[in-house]
Amino acid sequence: MAYYLALLSPSAYETFTDTLHFPAWRAQTLAALQSGDHLIAYLPALARWVGVLEVLAASQGTQVRVAPLVWLTKEQGVPLTHNRLWTALSFTRQRDKGMASAIPTLRTTLTALSETDGSLLVDFLRAYAESGQHTAYDEAAYAALLARHLTRSDGRSLIAAMPDLHDMAIEELFNSNIEARETVRVQALLADSGAKMGYTIWIPHEDRPSIFREWKPKQRPMLDSFEAFGLDTLTRETIERFDMLWLHNDQIVRAFEIEHSYSIYLGVLRAADFFSLQPQAATRVHLVAPDARRERIFQEVQRPTFSLMQPVPLRDLLTYISYDGVRDFASQTLHPFGAVALDAFAESIE
Repeated sequence: MAYYLALLSPSAYETFTDTLHFPAWRAQTLAALQSGDHLIAYLPALARWVGVLEVLAASQGTQVRVAPLVWLTKEQGVPLTHNRLWTALSFTRQRDKGMASAIPTLRTTLTALSETDGSLLVDFLRAYAESGQHTAYDEAAYAALLARHLTRSDGRSLIAAMPDLHDMAIEELFNSNIEARETVRVQALLADSGAKMGYTIWIPHEDRPSIFREWKPKQRPMLDSFEAFGLDTLTRETIERFDMLWLHNDQIVRAFEIEHSYSIYLGVLRAADFFSLQPQAATRVHLVAPDARRERIFQEVQRPTFSLMQPVPLRDLLTYISYDGVRDFASQTLHPFGAVALDAFAESIE
């Protein structure tokens, strides 16, 4: 028996029956799952452990059928910082509770857990369920994270969400102190991967000094400007603000918005501006961020203004890649102009 972490979005938690869906880039781990393995369900939106799920059969693509051995309501969920559990788990006991959201083990779904940690969580959650203990949570803040199925007056249906800007500002302020260096490393890793595959790289000029401290290629296949591309000023300025571009034959093959310490919303807005200005563009755009910010990104993309974009919602034009996904891709054998391989590490935004 093996133990794995299962990160659940609020929507996945609320609609759970007997199947879990995982990103395609976790295919290797999905293939290793066996009947009888245990998935420990964690709800990052509330920072609570909420269940133990037994794998019933080998995965079918990105879906896994499971049976709940323990399934807790939001009120019953065990807070991550519960003292007895915090001091017992190997990945929390040496850490400051004030930095709970920065724990590496809890950033990526299907992270393998040690037998000691896994069995401890199973036993603790079973006992906690039987105890009937409850812990209050901010119901309004949680509800705001749930995407809603709406029908407009004109009959058009959509999935939309409206994040709270005040909460977002607090989150950004916190994350700016713990992610800045990691963000630069990921940006440098994307530049290095693109260059190794033969693409020309675009990085905003103001970001280059910090990137070049991490990325030290013998030659820098850099694009210096878009002046020769014949673009109007607004389109050119929008494209120049992307955190990373891979180009081939003067065509943008991939665009990356890597979530810095500023608002997630700005990165999503830039992608929307790009497709509004270039509606026929075949460019694949990726939003890159730690798994801890995955739910916030999905929520931003599902704002009504983006869900109502024509001819398709913005979520159909973007994919999400975690920082770990970038690292996993970069560790693969990279083939000339093989950007298509990156799609295996990207997740659709639903």
